[in-house]
Amino acid sequence: MDTKHWKSVAVRKISYDKLIALCDKEYRNPAAFIALLVDKEIERRAALKKMSVEDYLKKLMNERKNGEKSR
Repeated sequence: MDTKHWKSVAVRKISYDKLIALCDKEYRNPAAFIALLVDKEIERRAALKKMSVEDYLKKLMNERKNGEKSR
């Protein structure tokens, strides 16, 4: 597996079961559903800060790159 493009995460079994149930309902695979959730959360947070999604994402990624914890 190319670790530059794919990562694994561990979740509790109950969360995994909920994810799979949601995936079955939406006809998505778990990776696509997680990507959807992440994108929606970024949109929500950008709106709260009254920023464009692109600007918020740049800020977020720069903070991570610099080891900063945003509040």
